[in-house]
Amino acid sequence: MTADATPGVTDLESLAGSLAEDHVLVDPLFGNGRTEEVDAALTEVVDGLGYPAYVVLAPGPEGLSGTDPGRDLATRLHERIGGDGLYVVQTDPKSHALTFASFGDVPEATLRYEVETGLRPEGGANAGLAPAGISARTLDVLDAVDRGEEVSEDRFDSWSGRTVFQEPAEWDLDYDVPTSGTYAMGSTLALVAVAGCSYLLLRTAFRWRETAPAAGPVAAARRTGRTRSSEQRRAARGDAPAPAPGPAEVRATAERELESLSRLLARGAGRPLGPEQRELVDGSYDTARSLLERTGTDPADLDDLLGALVLVRVATRAAGTRKRSRRSARGQAEEQAQEQAQEQAQAPAPYRPCFFDPRHGEGTARRTVPVGDRELTVPACPRCTRATGTALAPMVVRGGLLGRARPWYELDTVWARTGYGAFVDDLWQHVAADLRRSR
Repeated sequence: MTADATPGVTDLESLAGSLAEDHVLVDPLFGNGRTEEVDAALTEVVDGLGYPAYVVLAPGPEGLSGTDPGRDLATRLHERIGGDGLYVVQTDPKSHALTFASFGDVPEATLRYEVETGLRPEGGANAGLAPAGISARTLDVLDAVDRGEEVSEDRFDSWSGRTVFQEPAEWDLDYDVPTSGTYAMGSTLALVAVAGCSYLLLRTAFRWRETAPAAGPVAAARRTGRTRSSEQRRAARGDAPAPAPGPAEVRATAERELESLSRLLARGAGRPLGPEQRELVDGSYDTARSLLERTGTDPADLDDLLGALVLVRVATRAAGTRKRSRRSARGQAEEQAQEQAQEQAQAPAPYRPCFFDPRHGEGTARRTVPVGDRELTVPACPRCTRATGTALAPMVVRGGLLGRARPWYELDTVWARTGYGAFVDDLWQHVAADLRRSR
């Protein structure tokens, strides 16, 4: 495709018309220096599929959603082209973020996660592959699933062996992390002093077990080693808890929930949002994507991956959902007006994860932890709310100068300073600022 015919310099209607004739469009910015080869290789893949697919690796036309331009472009193209189709879209050449959108009788795009996590449980499925290679392999994987074929490890790995699909030696990652000025109702960073004080409290939060009074005979039994841990007792009963998700599982969950959120936003199926809520949704969404683009699945990435997952859930909670009604059009209009009035009066409670381990899910209760001569009240999941003694264990991550495993709150990170959102309402702004400083 020539430079003057790229999707980035044409209108949506022309782009849809070109894509209807040629199902693969690759802009030179996305061609790894081999634009014609990449285009030809992707065309070969698309032509061999058992379902219709369209691939657009190019800057999109103006006016796309700032929240998820890839999904917005895929939706608009499908509306104009019509029929069944699986769309693969990437509009930012500085990002590996790809949008896979299924419309009609084609494989569901999320099925790829089952194959990837099955063959690469520790993550790294996309290592060495450029976005074009990820696109080609994913289309092939979905085709195999659709045909009822098993995807072997050799088949999965074969795509990274093709030079045309390999990632270049270096990528220019001069990417602007979202700022509050990106959105209409920008606001300045706030609660820095509060976050700093909270961080100091965090560093000593779990010392309460050392300063708290012992429990008589139980404490004596512990000192003499005549009691078993709660984990040992649960294991003996055969009801030991499942191991906590690792980095690869957390990443897969974050990506799935991010894709679900993008579908919700693309449909416009969420609750009516005011300017502040819209900023929270957009900022949290974009910052979560930035985090996922900069992390892998190493143990040292766990805290950032969990942060991305928390931000996705913050955005999802803020976006909300609207229940469908079977009432008349007039009744629906009255109902919607009432809902809008209620929502303007009170925004939904923000999502805050379990303070002790964000992998536990939402902290639906509050637990007070003694810290010296004061107390710190934090959100906790039901299990951590009831837990006592060593059963109440914080998440351990790797970090610091030595990279050793330590409780997450002991590290000097944005997550410790904000408590994964336990102490601030604008988590995304703190994280975005931290990402800009670390560039």
